[in-house]
Order: sequence, then C-alpha cells, then structure tokens
Amino acid sequence: MTEPSPESAEARLAGARDRLRSLRGGGGRPGQGDPPSGAPAGGAGTADEERVRATAAGGRLTGLVLDPRAMRSAPEELGRHIAAAANAALDDMRALTQAGDAEPVVDPAALVQSLREVQEQGLRQLAVINQSIGEALAKAHASKR
Repeated sequence: MTEPSPESAEARLAGARDRLRSLRGGGGRPGQGDPPSGAPAGGAGTADEERVRATAAGGRLTGLVLDPRAMRSAPEELGRHIAAAANAALDDMRALTQAGDAEPVVDPAALVQSLREVQEQGLRQLAVINQSIGEALAKAHASKR
C-alpha cells in the first residue's frame, strides 16, 4: 500500500481549514469588492437623489446615512425614502449573493468527513514513522552487541 505524500495531506488540511473559516464567517463570497474573506456579501441602495443611503450585509441593514438636506423632507416622505433605500440595499445584497452562488456552498458534513480523512491519513503516516524509528533503534541496539 502506497502512503500519500505529506504535501498532499497538508494541502487537503489547508483546504479543509479554509472551508471551515468560510463557514464560521457566514459563508461570504470572496471577490466582487466584498469585505475580507469570510464576511457576508454586502449591498448598497440610495433614494431621494442619493440623499438617503443604506447598506446591508448578511440579510440585515448595516448602515443608514442621511444627507442633511433629506432631513428637510416631511416625516412621511423621509420614511418612504429610507424604506426605498433600505429595500434597494437588501435587493442589491441578494443579487450579489445569488451571483456568487456559482461557487459551491460548503457542506458541513462533507467538511467533517474530509477532516476525518486528513486526520486518518496523518495517523497512518505517524504510524509508519513510528515503525521506522523503532526499526532504526532496534538495529542500533543490535549493532552495539
């Protein structure tokens, strides 16, 4: 039986760690100007000639900026503009998330299985190393006699 190379085990372990990190971070999609790897995809929306700006990430509203000129609007009108900007940000976030769905979502069960395989491979390699050390020690003791 041929033992896998240590490099392939390290590469598989590194890949499994990366997948685990992406799960912990909310499953965000790298690229597209997103926040750092692992952060959720974000969206932005505006209303009232960009006097009302909203941002969203992870399915929630994360920011709202009102230009001082927007505060001059009637409360009902300002409320409509805020709702429009928030909805636009959430729609943008959903569109970015769906566009990133071409990348497969990490399956936690598959990740656990992959980590088990890497662990078992490491234990097999450790057993081979341990056996080799034992044989070397046995030869060293035999040569002293």
